[in-house]
Amino acid sequence: DAAEYVASIVCKDDPSFKDVRVVSILESSMRKVSDKYCPDAARVGFFSDLPQGGLTDGFPILVATEASLELLNQKLKKKGKDSISMSRFRPNIVIGGSNKAFDEDKWKAIKIGRGKDAVILHLVKGCPRCKQSCTDQLTGERGEEPVATLSEFRALGRGEEDVYFAQNAVLNGDSYNKVIQVGDPV
Repeated sequence: DAAEYVASIVCKDDPSFKDVRVVSILESSMRKVSDKYCPDAARVGFFSDLPQGGLTDGFPILVATEASLELLNQKLKKKGKDSISMSRFRPNIVIGGSNKAFDEDKWKAIKIGRGKDAVILHLVKGCPRCKQSCTDQLTGERGEEPVATLSEFRALGRGEEDVYFAQNAVLNGDSYNKVIQVGDPV
C-alpha cells in the first residue's frame, strides 16, 4: 500500500519516523482562500477565481522571519525553557536578514527573486497559532510552549488564546508557475 511504500523510503534514513500516512484531497473538494482576505491581484484566471488552499488550514503559503523566531527563543530562554526550531510553525518560506522581529506583520506584499521571474506574495493575515505548534515533531510530546510565551506578547486577537506567529500569504495572480529558490533576494 502507498503508506508502507512511503514509510520504507522515509523511515530508512530516520528511524524516529514510525508512523507515516499518505493523504490526498480530491480536486472536487479543493478549498478556496477566504474572499475576505484575498486581494484582487491574487485572483487567478479569466474569471478572477479565488486561489486554492489545498491541504492547508486556509491559505496556501505561510511566511515567517528568523528575527521573529529569535525573539521568541530569547523569551523562552529567559524563562529557563528550551528554544524551539522554526519547523514547529511549519512555514513554507522563512526570511532572513530582517532586523526587527515581527516586521512581517506590516508587510502587505513581498517580491522574491529578480526580474520577470520574480514571485509576488500578498501577506494577507496573521496566522493564529494552535496547540499543533506545542508538539515536538520528533518525540510527539506536547507541552504549553510556544503558545504560552507567545500569549505574553503576541495576543493580538479577542482573547489570550488568539496568539499569532507568521503571516498567511497568497501568490499574485501572475506568479503561478514560477519558481523560488533558497537564497533568492526578498
